[in-house]
Amino acid sequence: MPIHVYSGLFIFGTVIATVLMGLTEKLIFALKSPAYSSLPPEGVFTNTLGLLILVFGALIFWIVTRPQWKRPKEPNSVLFQPNGGAPEGVESSVAMNFGNVDKSDSELNNEAAARKRNITLDEAGQRSTM
Repeated sequence: MPIHVYSGLFIFGTVIATVLMGLTEKLIFALKSPAYSSLPPEGVFTNTLGLLILVFGALIFWIVTRPQWKRPKEPNSVLFQPNGGAPEGVESSVAMNFGNVDKSDSELNNEAAARKRNITLDEAGQRSTM
């Protein structure tokens, strides 16, 4: 997870740098009659836009690196593990843990567990809590 976050930040940082360099290059080559160094209105507008983009990028970097902005762990994250939440190397099964369980109860438990593992998304693309 940290590698994913910091590689995403690296890509985001390079995008911000590319945008700022593109704005500067466009102004330098496009403004000939009033030179860019004389601060025409287009230059002031673009410099302000560049500063806003820079502040936006810095804000995103700050938010992503703060621990208080991290997503809290989900309470039912055990259900999403491939081995049912058991530590690696430990085999567990419903039949071993509950001894004599008739077949209908174990099938119901498996069906309920399968339903819990099936993640549904609502219209907004968020996980349903039901």
